[in-house]
Amino acid sequence: MNGGVVADEEGGDRVETTVADARAAGARLAERDAAATERIVEAIGDRLSDAETVSRLALAAATETDRGHPGAKTEKISTAIEGARAHLRETATAGVIDRDDRRGGLTVARPVGVVGVAVPATHPVVVPAVASLYALAGRNAVVLAPSPSAVETCDMVVEELRRGLASAGAPADAVSMVPAPPSKPGTDSLFERADFVVASGSAATVAAGQRCGTPNACAGADGLVAVSDGSASVSAVATRVAVGATYDFGSHPAADAAAVTATGTTEPLTAALEDEGGYVLDAAERDRLRDLLTDGAPDAVRADGADRNAGSSDPVGNSPRWFASALDLPPAADAAAFLIVDRGVRGGDGNETAGSGDDPLATLPGIPAVTVHAREGFGPALRLASELGGPHAAAVHTTRQGRVTRAAERLAPGRLVVNQPGVAAAGSTRNGLPVAPLLGGGSREGCQLDGGLTATDLIEETNVATTTVADRAPHRSGAGETLRGP
Repeated sequence: MNGGVVADEEGGDRVETTVADARAAGARLAERDAAATERIVEAIGDRLSDAETVSRLALAAATETDRGHPGAKTEKISTAIEGARAHLRETATAGVIDRDDRRGGLTVARPVGVVGVAVPATHPVVVPAVASLYALAGRNAVVLAPSPSAVETCDMVVEELRRGLASAGAPADAVSMVPAPPSKPGTDSLFERADFVVASGSAATVAAGQRCGTPNACAGADGLVAVSDGSASVSAVATRVAVGATYDFGSHPAADAAAVTATGTTEPLTAALEDEGGYVLDAAERDRLRDLLTDGAPDAVRADGADRNAGSSDPVGNSPRWFASALDLPPAADAAAFLIVDRGVRGGDGNETAGSGDDPLATLPGIPAVTVHAREGFGPALRLASELGGPHAAAVHTTRQGRVTRAAERLAPGRLVVNQPGVAAAGSTRNGLPVAPLLGGGSREGCQLDGGLTATDLIEETNVATTTVADRAPHRSGAGETLRGP
């Protein structure tokens, strides 16, 4: 199995050749009309949606990256592919995509060219699969640059994509990977040579994408902050927050990393989260978690083979059991689904500063945990959430419509979900948001992507103006009211 990987046996930089081959395949793809493009996308979608394929990719992702749970990844992949296909069935991306008969105008889509995609270890299936689906729907070629810890999984995704292309009679070279082995110089080279860059993952990768000089959609923030105004049932809020905090062990771009309640006290929400399977850390345990997030796992935990993820020193995407071992928690924590850091109205113990974004415990993205904050009143709660959360996404729990608008204006996220788990901000067939493989916060985080990456971000448009007015005089040019030249 090579999935389109080009082995770099001579040690030279062959990214230029890979991109050139992709550009040639993309040129052939661009010749397809809208109907042919739709057939290609459906063929690829059928392969990616196959239950056996999804399970195989999920297991490969969890095994290779030591992040997340195969079962949760299976659900995440299935949901993302289903939502992406639904979005594409409703969205025109080739040929005439809009027409204004009254004014005589129309809009024609065209490809952007070669789309270079950096694939993070945290999302080694959803990012390459959905980004490629969207790119191919726009008749673009795709070159993937996986994280070193996600090469085999990305290779498997590429293989499925290429088989789907071949089954539809499309050039399989329209999807490929950078030469092996993956490296930062290779990824940087791809960013410089591609026509459009999609990058998520580490801060270094995102920064490289943003400064490469190529049009891009690059975002690296994970996790969001949820706000509860107290009008919604506390048990319902706790259920939603728990779902968002535990989904794929918190390894999701919109996982619930913190919750702010406007009731003035954290006690009711914390108690409800305990009922959902959370374990509340005491002061000493919070200190150990802070050290773990700052310094990584101790050697004793990495050597312990009791947990599938025990070999990983990176806390991101690890299981609650891994954290119980790493933090030396009591037996009561062994069955916990997630961890809870209760900051109270003043931020908890003396080592913690209320609302301090510098404290690693202020929000807990990427791990199965959530921090609970409290403020007296909805305004102060929104203010704290704005300080703690990123501009890519947020969640609000309320029964008052006016407060939804207020939250949207105050938090100003790319996407805001109401009375839903935070992970719903990535989109689904149930909430009307197109599935997005990454979320960006726009100008506030130096990102060219505001909200979620969708199929329309990977096409360009030609706006055509025609005339529906007949010439009224022989000296007219035939272009409406424009006079002929001398």
